[in-house]
Amino acid sequence: MDESKQEQIREAALAVFARRGFHETTVAEIAREAGVAKGTIYLYYPSKEEVLIDIFRRYTDGMLDFVDGLMDSALSVPDILSAFVKKQIDLFREEPNLVRVLSRRSLHGLNQGNERMLEFHRYLIDRIVKLLERGRKIGEVRAFDARVTACALVALQETLPIYLTTYAGDLPKDALDRVTRQLAQFMWAGIRKEGV
Repeated sequence: MDESKQEQIREAALAVFARRGFHETTVAEIAREAGVAKGTIYLYYPSKEEVLIDIFRRYTDGMLDFVDGLMDSALSVPDILSAFVKKQIDLFREEPNLVRVLSRRSLHGLNQGNERMLEFHRYLIDRIVKLLERGRKIGEVRAFDARVTACALVALQETLPIYLTTYAGDLPKDALDRVTRQLAQFMWAGIRKEGV
């Protein structure tokens, strides 16, 4: 298979999903956007659902590699939180169509998509739990249920696309950098040990 053709199809699908929504998009529209015949789409993907799942898989693989690198680094807990939030902001800058599609929860209702999303969240939460436990051992982070806190941190981070897409027209030029700092500070304030 031609990897560049598959990438062309993924990019076209992402653009149409972002513009029209996943459920409203047809394979014919994806083909038109990609500049290929409708049958070409089926050579690479059996359905539009498979295109969306492939897009999400590529995103999660990249994010998990990034998170693994952060968690295995010698950075402090607040520096890791800042880097994680910054990565999400960079994604918004570099991949606005992907952010729109992810913020619409397009994978919900797709069996394979839901499974992939659960797998991604479980892995991410487990890595954050390890980070929190590490922070607790060195005296940076206070004692609490690490799994609940990790879920809360993931949920906070997932509000970024909603905020940025909802208020896109009203945001000043420095909004992305300001939001990055504020969200990381808010996360850190919620978990840091008193006096740190």
